[in-house]
Amino acid sequence: MTPHLPPPDESSRGHTHKKRPMAVERLGLSLPVTEQDVKQAYFQRAREAHPDRGGSTSEFLEVQQAFNDAVEYAKRNGKRLPWIGSLAPIYVAQRDAAELVERCGGTFVIEALDWLEGTVGEDFAAMADRLKSIDLSGRPVGDAQVMELTADAANLPFLESLNLADTLVGDPGAMRLSRLPNLKRLDLTGTKVSFPLRRQLAKLPAMEHVEGTSRWGEWLRRKSS
Repeated sequence: MTPHLPPPDESSRGHTHKKRPMAVERLGLSLPVTEQDVKQAYFQRAREAHPDRGGSTSEFLEVQQAFNDAVEYAKRNGKRLPWIGSLAPIYVAQRDAAELVERCGGTFVIEALDWLEGTVGEDFAAMADRLKSIDLSGRPVGDAQVMELTADAANLPFLESLNLADTLVGDPGAMRLSRLPNLKRLDLTGTKVSFPLRRQLAKLPAMEHVEGTSRWGEWLRRKSS
């Protein structure tokens, strides 16, 4: 079974299990389904339900209707399967990033596309999970961990927020953050990152705010702590 991002926890994902469509269930299939899956299941069920083989006319007609409905369902939703498959590199990169964050004692937020479960099933729907934010503030994190986090940065397209406040990150690690394509919010307060580099990161195309770009603000923060 493909692991979820985060690891399976129904309460944290905030959703309830979605039942298979009735026609798909009647044919004994699990999501996701293709037209070929439906046809194979239909031939098996139709033989079992046929009046000449111990079934009944009503049962046979039910299987026929289930076949028609399931074929339409597969046609409508089968187009999503190639799209789900194309997300594999992103899924792997997000999983690796989440595991790194957990090892460092940090936290992360995943956005799950719950509506996909009714189309492709729970396991395949997890492939479309989106890693939105990471919080490593106050953790024993340095340049090595940031370099590991950004090793496959191109496949972290949904990561928008990164909190590195009060970590040991310096310029070598911070320079790699520019590889994150859609990073919007970054907290470098209390780090070893130079102020010129902090201001440079604030000018990245997608960046909306970088916390900790003011020397004066940092000085006041240290004085009050």
